[in-house]
Amino acid sequence: MPSVADEVRAVLERKAAALKQRSAPKLQELLEENFVYVTASGRRLRRDAYVENGTGPHGLRFQSQEIEGLDVADFGDMAIATMTLHDRFEIEDRTVAETYRSFCVFRRHGAAWLWAGGQTCVAGRAPNPS
Repeated sequence: MPSVADEVRAVLERKAAALKQRSAPKLQELLEENFVYVTASGRRLRRDAYVENGTGPHGLRFQSQEIEGLDVADFGDMAIATMTLHDRFEIEDRTVAETYRSFCVFRRHGAAWLWAGGQTCVAGRAPNPS
């Protein structure tokens, strides 16, 4: 039987694949209905805006996303994951290669985990206070 950390990693890997494939349906199926995310630039995105930002025609075009140092705390029907992400994506005709620290919350739905929300900041820098 896989551990909670293995199950959460699988969700994160499916998320990375959906971003790379620019697949809104695949990404949306991983997210809670009330999903909320704070980007490294400090933007708060709800589910539809996050999906559009990651898969839409004017959003980020992911080339890769690698997960490093995943640590998962299991709270039964909830799990909190922290990790380092190595992202490579295009935006506005420029390529960005950056390392981020990310905090993600997951909620169990039956046998599956859904991503409920989180926050990311550039590794080594704290986000700007708002």
